[in-house]
Amino acid sequence: MNITFLYHSSFLVELSGCTLLFDWYGGPVPDYDRSKPLYVFASHHHGDHYAPEIFAQLGMDNVWYVLANCIRLSAKRKAALGIDDSHVFRLAAGRHLSLGGLDIQTYRSTDAGVAFLVEVEGKTIFHAGDLHWWHWAEEDAAWNQAMERDFKKECAKLQGKPVDVGFFVLDPRQEGEFWWGFDWWMRTMEVKHAFPMHSWEDYTLVQTLRTLPCSAPYRDRVVEVSGKGQVFSWED
Repeated sequence: MNITFLYHSSFLVELSGCTLLFDWYGGPVPDYDRSKPLYVFASHHHGDHYAPEIFAQLGMDNVWYVLANCIRLSAKRKAALGIDDSHVFRLAAGRHLSLGGLDIQTYRSTDAGVAFLVEVEGKTIFHAGDLHWWHWAEEDAAWNQAMERDFKKECAKLQGKPVDVGFFVLDPRQEGEFWWGFDWWMRTMEVKHAFPMHSWEDYTLVQTLRTLPCSAPYRDRVVEVSGKGQVFSWED
């Protein structure tokens, strides 16, 4: 398995029989083996997770698109982008889709759209999208308490789930609470390789997390992402 960090929350995952692309919203897609099917995932409609130009860039030949159902395009826009509806699947939260050799389960985001759990080739890959423990100083106590409750409720559905690769939010805008969501995932799921994302290119956050006492039980499983285009490889 090869994983390329593109930027923000976007990753390219290359497996022996297929390739997965998560939350692209601009720029070139790295070279990949086009003889293998490509599955493109978009967790929600926000501009830092999705752009409709992906359809024109990658086309429909041996490419399938799995989108949160908050992503909508008019018939006119679909025609302009060359979209074949048989290659596009829109999923609400709590849905399951079998597609090619993939088993895909969606979870409700605490912001917009969905998170994806993908089982393929004996591997389990989780992309949280914006499913996260968002805590903001400017919000009142009731809002933050509701967010914590909703996040932990959705996390409970994945409690103890073995995951080979997980992509989780680590957002510097949360300041002193930046680690809460990531830490909760690592304490409730069994994750071999945990990638920080949604860090707005602040690569010091993962280093800070690894020095915090809370990360002692899992810091050796946190991948130190340090820049765009970084490639990671495993055979496990």
